[in-house]
Amino acid sequence: TSLERDAIIEAFRTRSQQPHYYYYVAFCFYVGCRPSEAIALTWEDISDDLSKMIFRNAIVAAVGGKERCDGLKTQSKRVFPCNSQVQKLLREIQSTRQSSKGLVLTSTKGKVFSTSSFRKAWVNVLNSLGIEYRKPYQTRHTFITLCLEKGVDAKDVSKWVGNSAEIIYKNYAGHRTELSVPEL
Repeated sequence: TSLERDAIIEAFRTRSQQPHYYYYVAFCFYVGCRPSEAIALTWEDISDDLSKMIFRNAIVAAVGGKERCDGLKTQSKRVFPCNSQVQKLLREIQSTRQSSKGLVLTSTKGKVFSTSSFRKAWVNVLNSLGIEYRKPYQTRHTFITLCLEKGVDAKDVSKWVGNSAEIIYKNYAGHRTELSVPEL
């Protein structure tokens, strides 16, 4: 739910000794991208006015470490239009950086963000809030579900997150609990 999302983001913002976890979790909740796409995004992939970003790479686990892959799971690239909430977060991240180049989401040492190290903090935050455990990937599902609940068409959501409209309908639209018949 949006209340749980906001509580999780706020807990990472205020309680975490590692602000890069806050940036990561807020970004994933607000953008709905795959974790591998989030950690591969560079400042060069974001327009100067922060109005859009282009996802074109992923960083995935590989033998001996992480590997950068050209292209995405379902397409070669994807454009995401940034709303004011995302733009504000990007400005906040920018203000902590020495350079406007390189990865957007990094470790405290400026290296590739470690999703495996993040999991421990994720579990701790969920436990502290009394929220039932769910995988960090659920940030993507939350974004999609909240978009649908706000009335965004599944075809548009599918373009933003890199799924087909059929997948959105099958996995998300059919599970909406607060569906009401509109006045016609």
